[in-house]
Parts: sequence; structure tokens; C-alpha cells
Amino acid sequence: MGNMTDVRAEETERKLSRMKWAATGLLVLAAGLYVVGKLMVWDYLSAFSGAAMIGALADWFAVVALFRHPLGMPIPHTAIVTRNKRSVANGLADFVVLQFLSAEAIEEKFGHFDAAAHLADWLPKNRKKVAGYLGIAMGHGVKAMDDRRIHDFIAEAARKRLQEIDLSGFVAGGLELLTQDRRHRKILYSGLNRFADYLEDPENAERVAAFIKGWSENAFVQSMIEPFVPAIRSAVVNRLRAAAEDQGGRLYAEFDALVDAYISRLQDDPSLKESLSQKKESLLYHPEFARQVESLWNQFRDWVVLDLSHPDSAISERMVKMVIEIEDHLAENEEFRSWVNGQIRETLARLVNANKGQLGDLIREQLVKWDDRYMVEKLELYLGRDLQYIRINGTLVGGLFGLLIYGLTKLVEG
Repeated sequence: MGNMTDVRAEETERKLSRMKWAATGLLVLAAGLYVVGKLMVWDYLSAFSGAAMIGALADWFAVVALFRHPLGMPIPHTAIVTRNKRSVANGLADFVVLQFLSAEAIEEKFGHFDAAAHLADWLPKNRKKVAGYLGIAMGHGVKAMDDRRIHDFIAEAARKRLQEIDLSGFVAGGLELLTQDRRHRKILYSGLNRFADYLEDPENAERVAAFIKGWSENAFVQSMIEPFVPAIRSAVVNRLRAAAEDQGGRLYAEFDALVDAYISRLQDDPSLKESLSQKKESLLYHPEFARQVESLWNQFRDWVVLDLSHPDSAISERMVKMVIEIEDHLAENEEFRSWVNGQIRETLARLVNANKGQLGDLIREQLVKWDDRYMVEKLELYLGRDLQYIRINGTLVGGLFGLLIYGLTKLVEG
């Protein structure tokens, strides 16, 4: 980029130099014609070339006076650009900001720009690249957040969010949801059968027998009970399974009443609400809470980094699917395309409005900071060719007007 800029600057300098030589050469030509006209007594040629020289010199003076003092003489109202550098900077900054970065200009530029259509055409060709960039950004993001301050921030944010939760109301709502269609009975059903499975498991036979015989501390009684242990265990198992199947029985009714009563307490009992709130506060400010949050974050970070390092990364695959979903929406959903275009236009407008003041300040500061000579060189480099055309036009137009005045004078005299 730097080499291209240098090449362009050199080419511009060459073109400017050629134009200066052309304008100066035309002045020299006019002077030569004036001499010839006087020697040959060609009055019309003298009138044309004399006026052409005056026009050329006047325009040369005007062009030079824009940037510097002509012939180095401090003539009033010359070197206009350098003398009024701050005014020029303010004027240029205001012009750019008000004319090119106004809300109307942005709307006119992007109002009919269908960014969604361009995005829909670009995404399928660059799907994997976009997904790859998203994965890289995610990997760098989790690594960048591997900092004690970030961990403390996450823990504190989690703590604040959990503090806002009405624990008793949350639990009551969860239980009410659970009791819909008597789904809570599955818990009792499963619990009874799991207990029966435990008692029936041969691996637990000794523990179950020891528990049954432990009902009494008398060795004689234990010896009397021992022969009946298998039968007792079998009877308990059968009773448990029968109770599990009898959902119209007393056990399920008592379980329903117990759950309903606890839900009511959660909703209406101030002491229970306060107790749960205190326990929540105690848990949230326990050192173990912060350690667990940090541990969860570290596990998530390690998983992300490890997954993204694999060629068959699940995250990368999900990123690709996400990009494909966006492609499908852009291709098929007119409302989505309209939303994308609107968001892009609004974002651009906000960015421009938020930063155009800073851009104006940057232009002012940069121009004021420039050395006078450097500023003149830059402005003359990019405006000089057009200014040389002024000199050329001044030479030709001056000569024509001189010829016209001479002709009219002769006409009046004759």
C-alpha cells in the first residue's frame, strides 16, 4: 500500500510539473509573439500577446498568492492558505462533516443499498471461512477472560442474579409444574421400586440381613430372626412393589397431600420464606460458591479450547450450521432481509453520528499541526494541475480580450 501511494504521488508530481511548464511556456510564447508583433508592426498580434501576458501574469500572481508570497515579497492578502490555516481547517472539517456525514447523506447513500442481498451472495462462498473466524474469536475470547478479575466478576454477576431470585416462589412454581397431571407421583413410584430393587439385589443381601437382625441387640433374638430374614426381605419387596402400583391407595394420597402442603407453605409461610432466603444468602457468600463458579468456567474454557483444536470440532460444526441457517433465512425470508438491512443502516448512521464530531476534530487538528511548507506542498500537489489550467486559460482569455479591445478601439477611431 505504501509503495502504491508513493508511485501515485510521484505520478501526480510529474503531471503537475508538466502543467507548470506548459503554463510558463505559454507565457514565454506570448512574450515572444509580443516582441515579433512590435518588430513587424503587427498591431493585432501585439495587442493579443500583450494582453495574454498580462492575463498570464495576473493569474500566476493569483495562483501563487493562494499558497505563498509572490517573489517572496510580503504583499498584503497573499499566502492566503497559510495565513488562514485554522480557518481553512475549520471550514474543511465543517464541510466534510455537514455535507458528507449528515443524516441525509448517509440515508441517500445507504437507503437503497441491499446489504442483505450482497451478504446472501457472499456467505455461501465463504461459509467455512466465516465459521473459522467465529471459532477463532471464541477461542481467543475465552482465553482472554482467563483472569482472576474476570473470574471474580463472573462470580459476582452470578451471585447478583441469584440474589434477585425469590427462592421460595421459584421452588413453589417448580413443584406446581411438577404436580401437573400428577407427574410428581413418578418420583414416589420410582423411589419405591428402586428401594425394592436394592433389597432384591444379591450383592446387598448381607447388608439387608444385618439391618434386619439389627432390630434387636440381643444375640438370641438375632439368631431367632435370622432364618426368617429372606422371607422378611421378600415380604418387604412385595409390599413395596404393590404400594408402587396402587396409585389409588393411601400412600399416594398422603404423598399428594404432603407436596400440596409444602407448596402452600412456600407461598404463604413467612418463616419458611425467610429461612430459605437466609440459606440462599449463606450459600452465595460461602467461599465454595466462588470456587465452584471458577471451576465451571475453567472446565468450559478447557472444553472450548480443546474442541476447537480438533479437525472435527463440534463448535466449528455448529458454527457452520449457524451460518447455513443465516444463509437460508437471507434467501427465503424477506422480513429477515429487511431487518438485516435496517440494522445495518441504523448501525452505520449511529456510528457516523457518534464519531463525525471526532472526525471533524481530527481534520482540524491535523491541518493545524501541519508545517506551513508541508501543507502548501500537499495542497499544491493535488490542486496544482487545475490551478495551472487557470493560468493557461488566463493567458488565452486575456489575449482574446486584448484583441477584442484593440479591435473595438480601432473601430471607434476609424
